Amino acid sequence: MDIVTHALLSLALARGFFARRGWPVLAGMLVAGTLADVDLISAWFGPAAYLAARRTFTHSLLGTLVVIAIAAWIAHALAGKRRETWKGIFAATSCAAIAHLLFDFCQSGGIALLWPFRGTRFALDWLPNLDPWILVLLLGGVVVPEFFLLVSLEIGARDKRPRGRNGALVALVLIGIYVGARGVLHSNSVALLEPRSYHGESPRRAETFAESLSLLTWHGVVETQSYLCLIDVPVTSADSFDAESATCLHKPEESPVLTAVQQSAVGRKFLSAARIPRAAVDKTEGGYEVIIRDLRDVAEHETRHRVVARIWLDAKSRIVSEQLGWAGEVHLR
Repeated sequence: MDIVTHALLSLALARGFFARRGWPVLAGMLVAGTLADVDLISAWFGPAAYLAARRTFTHSLLGTLVVIAIAAWIAHALAGKRRETWKGIFAATSCAAIAHLLFDFCQSGGIALLWPFRGTRFALDWLPNLDPWILVLLLGGVVVPEFFLLVSLEIGARDKRPRGRNGALVALVLIGIYVGARGVLHSNSVALLEPRSYHGESPRRAETFAESLSLLTWHGVVETQSYLCLIDVPVTSADSFDAESATCLHKPEESPVLTAVQQSAVGRKFLSAARIPRAAVDKTEGGYEVIIRDLRDVAEHETRHRVVARIWLDAKSRIVSEQLGWAGEVHLR
């Protein structure tokens, strides 16, 4: 999720469940709900730094504990002489930090929960990178109550209930229902892909990724013995779904070149983070050039921060040079 959505989510949680706490607790929750995305700064230092840092430490269980501790300390420092207990502060900041982790877990980018002990990334693939519907619900739950508050102040009425609690709770409930519906539709979209044939071959693996605006259209990637296929999946039109309309890319055959690439330092780093890697092998005058990209980025039409691995080998399949680069700066085949 984008940092604005995480900030609004933290604000909704604060108003819904910690409305009677003071503004220092709200500030702590905003820090707890957004601090994990500090890893976005790694993009300034290049694709290698971004691949290593994005959604690893700050999105791990260990990193979440650090985020909670920092946010709680900030809230306690801001509280000063206010009667804010450590127990209440930790409860509030933990709620915001865990919500951030759960929402990113529902996306496709994956979070390295067990970092640094294990680099495996976990993802549910239910939500897109930017979900306008969640943003609208959060804005409605936060902004609309403010409008009614202004109206009540104009007519002189005073409401002793916590400010914005009902609106925030309604928004959070609706978001919970929405995310659950996304999960069901995701399962249905995968089930639609699996029993089909793609260019005469059965699927070995099928993944689908969310469309930002539509709940009913999913972006599918199917792996068969010879192909990696891209296809849009309309979950409400199973009868008209044509698997043969998929755009299928040939998988390169096993070779000493691919073996060397997989064992290279850059290759291992990229493959540890990529969801659906595809290598393109090109013969050059002195050997080979191999570019590996993640087809998840292609399926989701992701244009920002797409990382690719680029490796050069000599005629004897020995590594000459290797680097991680931005996809926009590389000619992809």
